[in-house]
Amino acid sequence: MDNSVKTILTLIFIVIVFVVLHFLQSIVLPLVLAFFVAAMFQPVVNLLRKWKIPMFIILPFIVAISLFVLFGIYMILQSTVSDIIVDSDFLAEKFSQRTTDLFKWANSIFGSRLSFNRIYRDLVNQMDPVWIGQRTSEVFSRLTSFTTFLVMFLLYYVVFLTGLGHHKQFLEYVDNFDPNSRFTNSYEKVQKAINHYLVLKTLLCLAMGVIAYVTCLIFGVKFALFWGFLTFIVSYIPNIGAFISTIFPIIFALITIDSFNLVVLFAIILVGTHMIIGLLIEPIIMGNNMSINTITVIFGLVFWGFMWGIPGMMLSVPLLVVIKLTFEQFPATEIFSRIMGTPKT
Repeated sequence: MDNSVKTILTLIFIVIVFVVLHFLQSIVLPLVLAFFVAAMFQPVVNLLRKWKIPMFIILPFIVAISLFVLFGIYMILQSTVSDIIVDSDFLAEKFSQRTTDLFKWANSIFGSRLSFNRIYRDLVNQMDPVWIGQRTSEVFSRLTSFTTFLVMFLLYYVVFLTGLGHHKQFLEYVDNFDPNSRFTNSYEKVQKAINHYLVLKTLLCLAMGVIAYVTCLIFGVKFALFWGFLTFIVSYIPNIGAFISTIFPIIFALITIDSFNLVVLFAIILVGTHMIIGLLIEPIIMGNNMSINTITVIFGLVFWGFMWGIPGMMLSVPLLVVIKLTFEQFPATEIFSRIMGTPKT
């Protein structure tokens, strides 16, 4: 077959694969997420197996840890909602006060006659029972989808935890027990890179979350645990994650803290933390093998965000790392790996 025909067929196949991944998002996304989380816990599973601990004890232990983490996330969100309900009058008063001050400032600068109270009344009048009913239905629909996603994720997660420990024997069997199997060695390298990235990235995100939590406590910003959790989760998103995780607590601090100087200091600490960890510490500990150039990261962020939404944006860098290392293993695609990476220093 002519090489040009092979190239065209390959491109068509790739397009079809991505179209299928997009339309089967509800099935594929929990599968991919379960694989990455299971890969992150795989070193722990391997260590426990070296200590001669049977698998029927290891598996419930790891699953119990995962469920404990999920329960902790649920408790954080539930506690935050409860606190918001309790402090709703205080927050509404502060928000109204800050917004009124903002409108007064805008009116004095631009000579306009905007009124917060009038705009607020107009918004409330738009919220008729039909609109509220539609929004409520959407919320319940999303909760149902999330429950389905969680069940599928846990099923895939248990399967991966059970099977990943035996992947080497399976790959050797597939490759006819070839001791110099390039396929097996490539998979080993990719899996180690995934573990390396996920573990280090999780530790860095955890550090940023803890710093955000402590900073909120020191400055008296309400819902400190939630802002720390939000920082931890959103920091997985490259580039824009740092912006999202800082802008919301800063806006909230601007509404609830009376001293503008304290708000500025609070913002400097949060932004400075992300700059130090994201721009200085992370590139050093990740190493050159994990380096992906900025253009590739932005493209991956947009592409996987389009494919799978916010979860896709959070998984974009791990997926790019897998693609880059896979390209690196084959001479025909090695050039694409170099295009995605950065020069070694």
